[in-house]
Amino acid sequence: MTRIITFLSGKGGVGKTTISSNVAEALFAAGKKVVVVDANVTTPNLSLHYGLSESGPSLHDVLNGNFNITDVIYKTSSGLPIIPGGLSFNNLKGKIKKSLAKSLIELVGKVDYILIDASAGLGGETQLAVKASDELVIVTNPELPAVTDALKAKKMAEEYRVSLLGVVLNKVTGLDFDLKEDNIREFLELPVLGVVPHDIHVPMSIRERTPVFISYPESKSAKAIKQIVNKITGEELYIPDKEDGPFKKWLKRFLGLE
Repeated sequence: MTRIITFLSGKGGVGKTTISSNVAEALFAAGKKVVVVDANVTTPNLSLHYGLSESGPSLHDVLNGNFNITDVIYKTSSGLPIIPGGLSFNNLKGKIKKSLAKSLIELVGKVDYILIDASAGLGGETQLAVKASDELVIVTNPELPAVTDALKAKKMAEEYRVSLLGVVLNKVTGLDFDLKEDNIREFLELPVLGVVPHDIHVPMSIRERTPVFISYPESKSAKAIKQIVNKITGEELYIPDKEDGPFKKWLKRFLGLE
């Protein structure tokens, strides 16, 4: 059975594309058949995270009725199938003739997971992605504006009667100004699927056009992604890392490894 999971956020800049792309890579590395889709029609950037060039047809051409979904599948350097959005400004002039849900039908039954990277905000583009999905993951930061918008995203999901898997807390610093995990869980009334720390390896990986799960597999963010994947799949695809002892923690700090 194919699971169609959309990653969304009420607010832009929370790192939704980073989370969805790395979850896709982790699922793919674990042997799952995965396709990741950039459903951000206005400002797509998933392909930029992978360094894919602007050439050939994209999801825009599928939604405009000019191509089938199987015509716009590309491979990343790891072999992960990706359906990019068109980066050209001219794509904004085309009219959407097909729903995303209908466009994805050809892939259902052929893959284990279709992961959709929705646009930021709660407008028509986001609704397009929500309507196409069976399940949703909300990505937010531990700050009041982001969590407030995450609540609005939750309300949208409930309106469309799409199952909510939970929330991912991204860019967590652990400092006093972060909202606490328990408070966010209580406010949103959703389980927390994982906590991804604020990690310098993430912007480094974006610059290198390779998701952090691939480029820095031992980083804290990559390890957090593994546990998020375990929660989403309901399987222990990745064994949790053992907690370092006091001496090992001190040595890592001394060597600048954490």
